[in-house]
Amino acid sequence: MQTPIDKAKHVVTHPQHFARVPAVLAINWERLKNARGQTVDYNRIGPPAYVIGPECPGIAAARMSRIPAKVREIARAKGYDMPPSAA
Repeated sequence: MQTPIDKAKHVVTHPQHFARVPAVLAINWERLKNARGQTVDYNRIGPPAYVIGPECPGIAAARMSRIPAKVREIARAKGYDMPPSAA
């Protein structure tokens, strides 16, 4: 059986699933701190610096098309003889 502390640990250690709702992270962070006898000053936490989310398919496709060319460029600069099927 999961306790509230176990749930709070899960939320705080998996921000990729909960970062879109900063209040959920803050509440669970406070729950963990209170369990240790500590307090939370919300004025010092600040807003999230970034939001973790799924990558845009267009960006991923553009990246994937550039990777083989970059690998070949680096290999050529280092003098590696790569077969045509590589990278």
